[in-house]
Amino acid sequence: MSMQPLRDYDVSVLEEKQVVIPGPEPKINHEAEMVIQVCTPDLGEKETEYVTDAIKSGWISSRGEYLNRFEEEFAKKVGAKYAVAVNSGTSALHLALATLGVGEGDEVIVPSATMVSTAFAVSYLGATPVFVDCDKYYQIDVEGIKRAITPNTKAIIPVHIYGHPVDCDAIEALGYPVIYDAAEAHGALYKGEPLGGRGLASCYSFYGNKIITTGEGGMITTNNEEIAKVARNLKDVAFSTVRHFWHTRLGYNFRMTNLQAAVGLAQTERYDELVQKHIDHANYYLEGLKDLPLRFPLNAPYAKNSYWMFGFEVLPGYGLNRDGLREALANRGIETRTFFVPMHLQPYYYDYKPHHFPNAERLSALGMYIPSSSKLTQEDQDYVIKAIKDVL
Repeated sequence: MSMQPLRDYDVSVLEEKQVVIPGPEPKINHEAEMVIQVCTPDLGEKETEYVTDAIKSGWISSRGEYLNRFEEEFAKKVGAKYAVAVNSGTSALHLALATLGVGEGDEVIVPSATMVSTAFAVSYLGATPVFVDCDKYYQIDVEGIKRAITPNTKAIIPVHIYGHPVDCDAIEALGYPVIYDAAEAHGALYKGEPLGGRGLASCYSFYGNKIITTGEGGMITTNNEEIAKVARNLKDVAFSTVRHFWHTRLGYNFRMTNLQAAVGLAQTERYDELVQKHIDHANYYLEGLKDLPLRFPLNAPYAKNSYWMFGFEVLPGYGLNRDGLREALANRGIETRTFFVPMHLQPYYYDYKPHHFPNAERLSALGMYIPSSSKLTQEDQDYVIKAIKDVL
């Protein structure tokens, strides 16, 4: 059987959108007075202690006490009854969709302003991601969701972008299964309550730049016992409970290791501290950068933003455009990132339809975020703030 060639994409059709698409990554000047990464993991003695203990126990693969403890503690922190640890946030989304039976012919509504993993998880199962613009809070637009619904709509994946929750009540009221992408939302609150028990499931990431990290890793949280049971089976290559090496479902090897869980448990025991550091750093930036020609994210009345990353839009009055500011900061040793390039403009997903999502495109053209690690010192932040003012 011959292999099918990879699909080729004519990116020339995107030329008219080049103003929206960021330029190349600026090169960091490592000879600058200070070098500050956009995010570094905040790991301490407890993480080392737990990993060492896991190694000494011999339980280094996908079984061990740290996996159970991590799942239990993380579920409590995010307000869910059940948690299933997996090897990435992308796998968590993939697995949650699989428990719902999403497949070919189905459509899943996702925001255009998101990380590509949200859309990829839909595509992995042969379904079609349907993109929707964002609102003034950078979150998926509820009215846009309503317009995107078709007879083929199987589910909705709202994304709590940059640590700000979506309007959960309004989305759940539409009556479709909701799987939340909570990769960036550790510690965020909706109407004063944690997010992990909302909808069918919530999917978290523990990538190295997340508030809670295991290096690589993810978690599905849910209040639905059956979803948790099926997800736990599917992530473990669908081993039968009747006999070993017996499979009645298509399973996946999405397992987290006990070593990763040891780090995750230590991080979760510091959950409130790590979240509060991100909030405090955001407030310090907001005070230090006020009155500059920058547009900062708005917070909805229902939301407590955990500020996974602190970002803003660079307005025309600044003097440099967004990419120019990034270059200037890189020359001073400061690493930054742009906001997400919209999904409807990605070469893989561009389908020649006349999509125009003005909010997502504006954020892609103007938005960036600056160093946001919980490890930042006041000296670090003062250096970043001064650099932004100096290049103005």
